[in-house]
Amino acid sequence: MPRKIARAVELVALGKEFAAVRRRSRAPTDAGKQRIVERLIRLHGLPQKIGQILSLTELRSDAPAFTRLVETPPQLPAARSFAEIDRALGRPWQDCFRSLDPRGVGASLAQVHRGILHDGREVAVKIQYPGIAETLDLDLKALGWLTAPIGGLRRGFDLAGYRREVGEMLRLELDYRHEAEMLRRFRAHVASLENIRVPEVIDGYSGDRILTMTWIEGVPFSEARQWTLEERTHLAGALVTLFFSSIFSAGMVHADPHPGNYRFDRAPKHPAVGLLDFGCVKMLGSTIVAALHALIDDAIDGRLRGSAERARTRFESLGFNPLLLEPMQHRLPELCEILFAPLLADRPFDMNAWRLGARAEQSLGEFRWNLRMAGPPALIYFMRAYQGLVQYLSALAAPANWRAAYERAAGSPPEEPCPEASPLVALAAKSRSLRIRVTRSGRTKAELTFPAAAAENLPDLIPPEVEPRLAARHIDVAGISRSLIERGFPPGELFALEEGRDDFRVWLE
Repeated sequence: MPRKIARAVELVALGKEFAAVRRRSRAPTDAGKQRIVERLIRLHGLPQKIGQILSLTELRSDAPAFTRLVETPPQLPAARSFAEIDRALGRPWQDCFRSLDPRGVGASLAQVHRGILHDGREVAVKIQYPGIAETLDLDLKALGWLTAPIGGLRRGFDLAGYRREVGEMLRLELDYRHEAEMLRRFRAHVASLENIRVPEVIDGYSGDRILTMTWIEGVPFSEARQWTLEERTHLAGALVTLFFSSIFSAGMVHADPHPGNYRFDRAPKHPAVGLLDFGCVKMLGSTIVAALHALIDDAIDGRLRGSAERARTRFESLGFNPLLLEPMQHRLPELCEILFAPLLADRPFDMNAWRLGARAEQSLGEFRWNLRMAGPPALIYFMRAYQGLVQYLSALAAPANWRAAYERAAGSPPEEPCPEASPLVALAAKSRSLRIRVTRSGRTKAELTFPAAAAENLPDLIPPEVEPRLAARHIDVAGISRSLIERGFPPGELFALEEGRDDFRVWLE
């Protein structure tokens, strides 16, 4: 119990530091970053994983802070770590290895020691931290505010769904037999790809909490990005090919793309990419793969231009909430042209010409939160992998032909997915729209329009800074939402809050 209390105190302190950064609406100072990084290193687990995601934003930085989290000092001293290896193997480690390097490398859930088998092969021995599984539930409860620095899952998301999705993946990451199976699948898949290297599982020396695999040699990304343009171009092509082929040929995606999970090698023919750590491999399923295929094909062939309804249908087939897509469907065709710009050009694409984030935000305008709220938890790992690919190619500053890689991997179009209609659309026929308006000193700061049935998710639409004021006035937003569902969403004012210069009003019309 004291250990859990101590962790809870650390999580609360971390949450306050992240919240302070958000309130200032700017990047943390170097000192602030270092405080957060040191706390993340101490915590390991999910908090360190959040920091590893943040490290993707530093791929082009000469003074990275969060990149320290991809490989940290070992949590366990060598004697303790070797004892854990003995316990996981069920025998002394000397029976399996000629030698083990006592200088381990720490990660979020485990630490890794370099070793040599008795037959002379070099291996990586990954041993799980004792007790790390016990921290999982506590970390997941903190998921909402732990994700504040990467976009904030606290507001505008199906937080329960995201917690389930992240929780299931973390539990799989703690099962090294499952990781070994994912590694085997990836190794079989990349056998036909040039210049992609994946380690081999050493079955006899692996188990629930230990995974032994062949050693992958190479340098970190920070060094590879300094290579010649020709070498970087080969690396960019390999990363794009790996991304599309794993999705459309194997139905899976490596969804932990932080720089600690890659190695780069100047192979004799072309530079090679080594891929490490297969705990976070997401099996996408045939429905999502088919829906992605159809959406990308429509974007490439121009079938989405001027067809907002077709674009919305494609997003719905991926699991996006139709109630939240409907008010912004007219923005979706242009958004798709922005999101898939590298695929629309049948030539090597210049990443500097993309400006993905700025153009997407400009295109969506006030509806950018609609899109975030509508997104399904099942796509979180695909999106992480896609964003990772974008970050690596941008940092490499080398062109790659996305279209060619996609067409080689995807093949012929799949059958048309058929999205199911939401029963709440018919239920909400009494009202047309849910309206939210925020004004200050009589001037409108924000005005959002949603389908009426979006009031089912009304608690998720309320800005966090307004919640305490509503509670002080005894305004039960969740209760209002339940009542609206029972009464079929009748028109009228739901509640209003006036404080000084600020006015917050919500109604159905």
